[in-house]
Amino acid sequence: MPRRQVLTFAAARTNKLPLNVGHRGASEQWPENSIISMAQAVKDGADGLEGDLHLTADGEIIVMHDPSLDRTTNGTGLVKTRPWHGYIDGLKSKKEPHVGVPRCIDVLAFLAQDGNEKVWWNIDIKMNNSPWLLLPKLAKLIEDNFPGRDFSSQIVLGLWHPKFLAAADKYLPKFSRIHIGFSLPIAREHFPPSTVDGYSINFMVLSTPAGRQFVKDMQAAGKQILTWTVNDPTEAREAVKMGVDYILTDRTKVLSNVLHEFETLGKDGVEQKYAAETFDTWSRWSKYTFWRTLIWMFLTVKFNSATKQLDPEPEEKVLVK
Repeated sequence: MPRRQVLTFAAARTNKLPLNVGHRGASEQWPENSIISMAQAVKDGADGLEGDLHLTADGEIIVMHDPSLDRTTNGTGLVKTRPWHGYIDGLKSKKEPHVGVPRCIDVLAFLAQDGNEKVWWNIDIKMNNSPWLLLPKLAKLIEDNFPGRDFSSQIVLGLWHPKFLAAADKYLPKFSRIHIGFSLPIAREHFPPSTVDGYSINFMVLSTPAGRQFVKDMQAAGKQILTWTVNDPTEAREAVKMGVDYILTDRTKVLSNVLHEFETLGKDGVEQKYAAETFDTWSRWSKYTFWRTLIWMFLTVKFNSATKQLDPEPEEKVLVK
């Protein structure tokens, strides 16, 4: 079996600062996950991009965060129940400029453009996808449309659920993979360092004492640490102090400016400039609205209670067309 590409983007940096990753592109200003959003993120100085995949009813892989079309487009319904041809291909984003829904092949073409050879894409693969359906389709999409091109140096597979590990080994063995989540117990138990190249953990979780220890432990094991979604400059500076390797943000230009300050002033200079600035994890939590806090608590409990139930999905139960 070919050895998968090691996640080495951050290792190539000379200033030891985190790399800037456009979360769904430059999504604060532009329609999320759109090609125009990704292009703007690169223009802003992002080193990498992040996006999400879903399968349509007729088997097209599209780039969209939600399982439904309602929030971001002028369409309705679940992606998996709507066809690309004749429906989703005609939809536009609600956010201006009103652009179409991108397919995975569109983003791959963007990555393959001259000048984008060093731009990489962190694919967020949600748990509601079937690993034995999505990953072979992704592998075939690359093979059929980009023959001879090795995307393993530009694509990182982001996995929430361990059921994707076996399918990733079989269909995309050269591709780096990371665990995405906000449960440290799940990360430690179900994604040990031998199974992944890094961890992408929510910033508020990593900023706790347990989270900071997780960063040290996994970096000591040779793994890369990504954190999301950091849009506040104070939180971005704290992420730099924490020593993470990648920062995912909707505000790629803002993060570029923060990192530029560290480059020009140095860490000591930045600390002196913002000496009056304080960061407290728990006071930061209080900024969340009541409902967001309730949702966050629910999801945390759900993930932790599901730790013992994360069983691999048998390949034979899925018919791969």
